[in-house]
Amino acid sequence: MKSPVDVVRSRWRGDYEVDPWGYDSDLVELLDPLLALRWRVDVVGAEHVPAEGAFVLVSNRRIGASEPLVLARGIRRATDRRVRFLGIPDVPVAGPMLRRIGGAVDRPAELRTLLRAGHPVAVPLSRRLYPRRIAGELGAEELVPALELDVPVLPVAVVGWELFRNWRVSIGEPIPHPEVRGPLGLAEMAERVEAGVQALLDEAFPPRWLL
Repeated sequence: MKSPVDVVRSRWRGDYEVDPWGYDSDLVELLDPLLALRWRVDVVGAEHVPAEGAFVLVSNRRIGASEPLVLARGIRRATDRRVRFLGIPDVPVAGPMLRRIGGAVDRPAELRTLLRAGHPVAVPLSRRLYPRRIAGELGAEELVPALELDVPVLPVAVVGWELFRNWRVSIGEPIPHPEVRGPLGLAEMAERVEAGVQALLDEAFPPRWLL
């Protein structure tokens, strides 16, 4: 790993590299101490994360911006896997900046190319204004690339508060792929994934928090 001084120098000279999707691994390492000051992330279930190859993480997502960054940092620190997260805006300035730290646009073609290249990708559930304990919904079409390429799909619960430092990332076991493919199989898979995320959220929120 390069030292912070080397990373800054390479950017000053303009001779640094990014991958085909804009990810800048040296920049992520450089920013990590700053992110550590902002977020303390506890990861539960890291043993479920594949040590190599592509996989999809499906997680809850509220209106705030912290969840994908917290998730990506937590997984990277716990497993040394670099997670890409879908959902960044495809606009000048903001889009390329977020790509540098792992962002990708929420398009089937982009998800498919990332998975084919062996990258882990985080896919968010719908961002309606649900209570924190409600997982949300998953569009079945989001799972098409994962099923086509036969990669694992893992449910994840990200629990925290936008203005607070402590967060928890709970990772569940991979969801079995449906035996029947097509629209019915996709719908079945989406329901299983939603239920998996909801189960993890139920574990994270004790009954006294539901009052």
